[in-house]
Amino acid sequence: MSDKLQRTLQRFNSRIEAGDYYEAHQTLRTIANRYVRAKKYDESIDLIAHAAGAFLKSKQGGSGTDLIFYLLEVYDLASVKCDDASVSRLIQLLVLVDKDEPTLKDLVTGMNNWSVKHSDYKFGDPYLHSAIAMKLLEGGYTYEAERYLVLGTGESMRHYVDLLWDWFEQSGEDASNFADFASRLVFNYLFISNIEYALEGLNGLLTRFIDRTGAEFESTEKGPYKLKVFSSNESLNFLQLLIIACQTKERVLFGNLKSQYPSLAHKYNSELQFLGQEYFGIKVEKPINFLQDMMSGFFGGK
Repeated sequence: MSDKLQRTLQRFNSRIEAGDYYEAHQTLRTIANRYVRAKKYDESIDLIAHAAGAFLKSKQGGSGTDLIFYLLEVYDLASVKCDDASVSRLIQLLVLVDKDEPTLKDLVTGMNNWSVKHSDYKFGDPYLHSAIAMKLLEGGYTYEAERYLVLGTGESMRHYVDLLWDWFEQSGEDASNFADFASRLVFNYLFISNIEYALEGLNGLLTRFIDRTGAEFESTEKGPYKLKVFSSNESLNFLQLLIIACQTKERVLFGNLKSQYPSLAHKYNSELQFLGQEYFGIKVEKPINFLQDMMSGFFGGK
């Protein structure tokens, strides 16, 4: 950081300490604009990020989030690559944002949009997704957080298991309804071709379900594939077999699964049509795109 920039930050910090927030905000933006017009993007990013953090720490959420939006504009203008440094800077600021901040959903949508555009990940950076999900959960935006948990890291997946189990408990712990919560996890991960998390997440839920309800099952194993066969819950057997079918990508196995469980094949008809397209090359008259629905939710900030 240059001496000139350090002096600017010192003056800014003095205004913040004096409680002169409006003047500090206006002056900071004016100086940052000069750096941006001069294409001194590194300096402008350092300045804006520092100022945003200072405002948020001072409980000036409006000014702090305004500068985060500005930071994202500069990120995009400078084509800043989505890497550890740029993502960490956003996460550090996001942690400081109040959970009740009115612009929170728009803010995280902007962060995700930048990461989709400037990262190698189709849906954006998973570590950023993880941080976004936790902030949304903190703010009570449970359903909005779910999408980010699904697209996050292994830690996010475990939080997702916790979330679904909480929903099951809140529903009254009716064993016959448990598969509805488990299927939510399985289909969401299969939609994005994340078989590993579908398998690990379902196993985590099944372990809790067995411990809580004492549900009877038999373990079976064939090659690399393991299955818990439940005597009184065919939906859980179906979900496990569905993951195996997607792992193997064997169209015959997929067809047999639907034939063996006709009522469930009817219940999940749309989801299975999409998986048929993605994993088995089965064309349908009217293509279904759950991924498009997921992405429109992200970009719309809904």
